[in-house]
Amino acid sequence: MSEKSRLDDFDRKIIAALVEDGRMPVANIAQRISLSATPVSRRLKQLEDDGVIRGYVPVLDRRKLGFELDAYVLINLEVHSDDVIGRFEREVRDNPCIIACHAVTGDMDYLLHVIARDVEHLNQITLKTLVRIPGVRDVKSIIALEAVKDSSAAPFEASQGAPKP
Repeated sequence: MSEKSRLDDFDRKIIAALVEDGRMPVANIAQRISLSATPVSRRLKQLEDDGVIRGYVPVLDRRKLGFELDAYVLINLEVHSDDVIGRFEREVRDNPCIIACHAVTGDMDYLLHVIARDVEHLNQITLKTLVRIPGVRDVKSIIALEAVKDSSAAPFEASQGAPKP
């Protein structure tokens, strides 16, 4: 049975409460969903064990931490050998300013989400780091001017379950 179909209404309500406030105490969740704390704790542990809830992280304000610039960088590799791909992906994983990396379809091979202090910092990341990774052929940067929507939450509704494709 798939994870989506296994979740019942109580599970969905627990998840909805945590999406709203990831630090909500079990007692508050229990009160909100009209279930006692013990079954809420048990269900929460099961959701974690099943990997439905993978962890808890604070949502940081990047600007207040000094990262004024959001950029997206498109990367094209010269060849798609295991060695070139492995080296590139290791370099990306080791760079804390690259907060996401996706292998993509189309004309480019990777899409990176990069945060930087300013344009000079972005220049260092792209021209002094990414371009110099062996096997990188093309690098194109796009600077985001404004975040119209920025969420890491999956689409989820407590009363309806997962959205249909």
